[in-house]
Amino acid sequence: MKALNDLSIQHKCSECRVRSNDFFCNFLSTNISIFESLKITHAYPKGSTLFMEGQPSNGIYMLCQGRVKLSTCSQDGKIIILHIAEAGEILGLSSAISDSIHMTTAEVIEPCQVNFVRKQDFLKFIEQNSDACLNAVKQLSHSYQTAHLQICSLGLSGSVADKLAKLFIGWCDNSRQNSETVRLKITYTHEEIAEMIGTSRETVTRLLKDFKERQLISRNGSEFIVHSKRKLENSIGTRYKSN
Repeated sequence: MKALNDLSIQHKCSECRVRSNDFFCNFLSTNISIFESLKITHAYPKGSTLFMEGQPSNGIYMLCQGRVKLSTCSQDGKIIILHIAEAGEILGLSSAISDSIHMTTAEVIEPCQVNFVRKQDFLKFIEQNSDACLNAVKQLSHSYQTAHLQICSLGLSGSVADKLAKLFIGWCDNSRQNSETVRLKITYTHEEIAEMIGTSRETVTRLLKDFKERQLISRNGSEFIVHSKRKLENSIGTRYKSN
């Protein structure tokens, strides 16, 4: 795990080596210069909170390096992780555009570089720059699709085992490995995995043991090995019908 002082902070977007088509700031050089004049660059250590559920929006957070956990909490304290944001995503975008409160809490899970832009500056920026506005729409569409998959996984799965299997299948798809056996570098704790599928840590531990006994998944340190993605998909709906 990287320490905060291991981060190589990139202050100029125009010189950023990790910027790609997936990044919000992948637009014309003239707009890059404008964006650079608006942003405030920060480095955050693990455990920091960018914003909290229920707080009013004051701007957007461009995640340049690291990962951030987006979660929501019920009145009885139950936490569900809605998304793990990766570099290239904008956090707080929907709240900034709709001028509403944040619906999630954003917690840093590994040291991050974040470019913050004040809400009014950002709204004026996308209003005056069509390619930046289109990138914002793409980000919102991505967030919608992610939320849809999350709802389908939690609401339409027959059991907690099915939810866990679908979570691993989604990770396999995102890894873009073409082989039947997929190796996944997973740094999440059992508690965090449980919060992703709305169950307890003990249940995740028990189910991972069951998956191992059925030769669906094994673990080597922080690496999970899905021995057969097709076999894992076929396991959905076969066992653990009750939660």
